[in-house]
Amino acid sequence: MTITEQFSPGPAASDVPSEVLRIAGWTDGPAAERDALLDGYVRTLERLTDPPLLEECLAVGLLHDTPEIRRRALAAAVRLAPDLAAEAVGWALADPDETVRGPALASLAGTPALRSAGGPQALHTLLAVLGRSPDQIAAGVGNYVTVADAHAIASARTLLAEAGPAESVLDDLPVPLSADRLPSRLSLEGMRHIPAGRLRRGTRPGRERSWGDPAAAAVDQVEVAGFHLDTLPVTNAAYDAFVADVAAHGHLWCHQDEPRGTDHTRSTADDPRFAGDHPVTGVSWYDAVAYADWCGKRLPTEDEWERAARGDDHRHHPWGDTFRPERVRGLHAVLARDADGDPDRETWLRRLADLRITELPAPTGPVNELPGNESPFGVRDLCGNVWEWTSTRYLDGLPLRPRFGTMDPGDLWGEWSAEVSVRGGAWSSPPALLTAVSRAGKTLVTRSPEIGFRCAVSESEAQR
Repeated sequence: MTITEQFSPGPAASDVPSEVLRIAGWTDGPAAERDALLDGYVRTLERLTDPPLLEECLAVGLLHDTPEIRRRALAAAVRLAPDLAAEAVGWALADPDETVRGPALASLAGTPALRSAGGPQALHTLLAVLGRSPDQIAAGVGNYVTVADAHAIASARTLLAEAGPAESVLDDLPVPLSADRLPSRLSLEGMRHIPAGRLRRGTRPGRERSWGDPAAAAVDQVEVAGFHLDTLPVTNAAYDAFVADVAAHGHLWCHQDEPRGTDHTRSTADDPRFAGDHPVTGVSWYDAVAYADWCGKRLPTEDEWERAARGDDHRHHPWGDTFRPERVRGLHAVLARDADGDPDRETWLRRLADLRITELPAPTGPVNELPGNESPFGVRDLCGNVWEWTSTRYLDGLPLRPRFGTMDPGDLWGEWSAEVSVRGGAWSSPPALLTAVSRAGKTLVTRSPEIGFRCAVSESEAQR
């Protein structure tokens, strides 16, 4: 029986104690009057021995308009009515008043029986109230608006750690399914493990610099934690399967900040030159994030991408320190020009200005097509064919956490905080940009035939 059913009129009003009737009829007045009525109400609850009558009288307080009465009724329910307590706590978790939510959270976190009996309902409610995806909650990530928010995060983490409640809720939870970074969804097939290690960013000391090399990093060395990275870029065929799933089930995996009404269909979908086994292009950063969540993965950070490409010896290209044109798809291969195969920046820009993409037989090529385009960790096609989105903001190297949901996408052009770092160079790039160190910044709503992506998973995520 639910709380609302229990609060329906009983068969005999004379069975309901007068103290309960008085608290039900109290709407406003001095705090002292309210407290006196509450004390009488709670003492009456403690004397009741008939379970159905106790539950009906508890429901009077649990559904009262006054927060203090709801809070005292909740405490009494947890103490006096085990069969009702789990539902009462789940109900209180969605209460608009923090003085009610706080005790509910404390009861939930501190009472194993409540977690077991009311865990699924409580987890549903917590996720809905918090508006955060379960993986963020499990990691303790998020801005705590109130103390109650912080308590809710802690309680959600407790519930997510218990297999029963988590599995029963996450199977049908209508929130971004990064929740499905659980073993039942996440697969490491087609990924390579990149062990933890040190990354020396940018051009190695003593090497002659090229115009395509980045400026010196503010912090030239960092430690990168172990992770897994897709061996190959995401293909058009794989991405189109995601789009079909969105069409069937709705935008369940999307970044909460993405532009309203987003259609995740790639902009190259109607061009037959971009075949199914080519790396996906024509997708924005938001598209890439949604696909990654759909797979139970995420986009790599810029440091992760560079470590995967350079290995422990910090090489300039994934295959070594010398450019090998036969191993990478760049402008030299697309235009099939032998002369001036390593143009300076001005020459390259002139070539791009004269380039008509619609006249090219095939800008991108199949993934895993060119032998030797492999990093020391066995990751392939990191350079050439397509630039790859990362999760790193371009200008300051911090994680990208967009907050542009209220802005028109056109307003983002020129907004520095909306620029994302892309890595690896593309079919349109000269040798100077087809390296493991070159980088560029693109606005996160950009959909270009030159930009694709691959996905990553942290070691800690893979072990869950």
